[in-house]
Amino acid sequence: MKAQYGYMGKMLFINLSDGSFHEEEITEKLAREYIGGYGIGARILTERMKPGCDPLGPGNILGIGTGPLTNTGAMSTCRFTTMGKSPLTGFWGDANSGGDFANALKASGFDIVFFEGKSDQPVYLLVRNGKVELKDARHLWGKDSVETETLIRSENGDPKLKIACIGPAGEKCSRIAAIMNAGGRAAARSGLGAVMGSKNVKALVCGGSLKPMVFDKKRLSALMKTMMAEVKNNPSPMFQILNKFGTAGAMVPHLAVHAVPIKNWAGNNIEDFPESKWAQVGWDGLKQYVTKKYACTGCPIACGDILTIPEGKYAVRNAHKPEYESLAAFGPNCMNDNMDSLVYANDLCNLYGLDTISAGATIAFAVECFEKDILTTRDTDGLELHWGNHDAIITLLKKMGTREGIGDILADGARAAAIRIGRGSEAFVMDVGGELLPMHDPRETPGWGAAYIADPTPARHTRNGTQMAESGMANPVVMEGLGLPLTMERYNHTGKGIAHAKIRAWQHFTNTSGICLFASDGMPYLMVEVMNAVTGWNLTYDEVVKTGFRISSLLQAFNTREGFTPSQFAMPPRVEGKPQFTIGAFKGLTLDYEELKKQYYEAMGFDYETGTVGKERIEALNLTDILYKAFNHE
Repeated sequence: MKAQYGYMGKMLFINLSDGSFHEEEITEKLAREYIGGYGIGARILTERMKPGCDPLGPGNILGIGTGPLTNTGAMSTCRFTTMGKSPLTGFWGDANSGGDFANALKASGFDIVFFEGKSDQPVYLLVRNGKVELKDARHLWGKDSVETETLIRSENGDPKLKIACIGPAGEKCSRIAAIMNAGGRAAARSGLGAVMGSKNVKALVCGGSLKPMVFDKKRLSALMKTMMAEVKNNPSPMFQILNKFGTAGAMVPHLAVHAVPIKNWAGNNIEDFPESKWAQVGWDGLKQYVTKKYACTGCPIACGDILTIPEGKYAVRNAHKPEYESLAAFGPNCMNDNMDSLVYANDLCNLYGLDTISAGATIAFAVECFEKDILTTRDTDGLELHWGNHDAIITLLKKMGTREGIGDILADGARAAAIRIGRGSEAFVMDVGGELLPMHDPRETPGWGAAYIADPTPARHTRNGTQMAESGMANPVVMEGLGLPLTMERYNHTGKGIAHAKIRAWQHFTNTSGICLFASDGMPYLMVEVMNAVTGWNLTYDEVVKTGFRISSLLQAFNTREGFTPSQFAMPPRVEGKPQFTIGAFKGLTLDYEELKKQYYEAMGFDYETGTVGKERIEALNLTDILYKAFNHE
């Protein structure tokens, strides 16, 4: 039976090699077992993608999809996910973005779009009210993400069209390329912009007025009113910070507890990036440039701002405010305290279509290589890559966006660059399995560390497990529902495996539903009740955890089928505290994240040596039809 409530009930498959397309039904069973987005996507890709395919070859399948809460009237459900085999890691890849695109994709008539094969010339896909058309994009090739949006709306005579596209970095298959929308919102991790570019797809363009049916509109409306009243009368600290400052408001608090990577993860917040510099790389340094506040579609948090720097070499107009991750990557991690250059770097990444985390971290790697005389001006096109040299940072970023000179070597991220550079440069790559670490130091809350090395998409900060409880920021509604304590001791690993597994399962459920994590974490969001009102299901927290376990297990199985073993996802020694800091909050601290990963694997029923999903777990999660063959459990 077709999924009726919360879903359009249809997936669209585009065969780029011959220009054909077809629709397939999303059944009620598929929807309830995998929810949406990369949950359903994992099932489709595992079934249909041949093992061992080249991530940048025609055999990879790229999916872009929504969840069941999107476009239903449930607030803060404007997220979409992208999915495919990552060219950075060679394993499962997905990325999540807000903005204004998700609702439009669903309003166009489909829940998920999958691109197969490769077009022989640049194209974009236009979907409006169920009508599908592949259009010539040769004239758009080479255009930045903002130009692309403007031109597509103009040539189709529809200013309401919403667009997910790549910039020049994706076209040139930079393995740290993002998929952009709304002029500055990015599905950035896993390098899936390069997959889109490898298929010669410039954009997915959506519009329409279709809406999914909602099972109980009155109940959904009542839940929204209840939650908004609670937010108004008793807002959480997280909601207040995000509403007033956005994620930039996290910079100074994070620097104060040394949660921000400094000097390519080797520096400290006392000697290298002292308190006198903190404010100027956070909200205080940004607020003078704010011209307008904005929110993603249907979100009361409204954490976004538009900025203008009116003059100077880093002048920008109507640029998106940098997120915390972007400020940290190009700021303290590169020892750069020039805010104008941070805004400019963020805007360049949006235009080129680059992941700001990976771009900033790759530049920090290059600067350290220059400091250690592994790179010289002969290698860097004459650039003096010293710590904090914002002019050189910006010039290098432009070279990465266009693959010019040294930028061609760095455009695929630090791991690929180190392979080409050699000479011991591998020691300065701060990644897990090819994905550069996000800007949250797990020495401050070790749950980050478990997430970075245990998730099938490594170095992923949006599936952070026990970290929120360790930092005292966990949502009491969620933790009570999961039967877990609201707070956990940071450095006591005892019994954390099952807690990490349950919280990660919850995060898979929320990510694939279409909601923003800022809402599910920062608001008293009654997720299970909202999902039941929309879909007509009778979900319980136990079923939610089982569903999250099913998605986790399928992603794990996808990786092991591609040759993954757990030892391939390991923390850089520097981030373990080897060598130890001799000053500051982490003085004398060394952490064993592998113990946390081992506990998580045990809780999930994964083999710690091989990574395979156990037969008992496969049967318990109703995955026998797809995974028995993969693991020879005939």
